[in-house]
Order: sequence, then structure tokens, then C-alpha cells
Amino acid sequence: MKYNVSKAWAVDDTTLYLEFDDGRRGTYDMSKIIGDSIFKKPSDPTEFRAARSDGFTVMWPCGLDIAPEELYENCVAI
Repeated sequence: MKYNVSKAWAVDDTTLYLEFDDGRRGTYDMSKIIGDSIFKKPSDPTEFRAARSDGFTVMWPCGLDIAPEELYENCVAI
């Protein structure tokens, strides 16, 4: 099954708010992976807060994205 992120924005410097195309809503805490090799750029608070949905997943201006399946399976539903 494919999970598309329809809306996304940063709640704070490490947490994303997400809405999926199936109606699920939740938050995804990136504090454990922010700053690791691939997620080095979004560790800058200004860059992290620029996160947006491209209709499929979450993207940052630096070109980084994250798998929508990861976001869906590990977000905390609200």
C-alpha cells in the first residue's frame, strides 16, 4: 500500500506534523535521527522548519526527503 503525505510542516525543531491522503494525521519525531549523516542539513532549525509536502512525501529545500512509508508507520496518530 502506498501512503502519500498530503500536508506537512514543522511543529518545532525536530517534529513534523503530517496528514496522509487516507485521512490519518499525526506527528513524527525526528530527534533521534536529526544530525546523523544523511539528515545533517535539516538539523539546522531554519532548514528543518522549511519542510513541506510535495504531495508524496516530506521535502526540504536542500533536496532531502524521507520515505512516506517510514513517516506513516512511525507517526504518532492524533
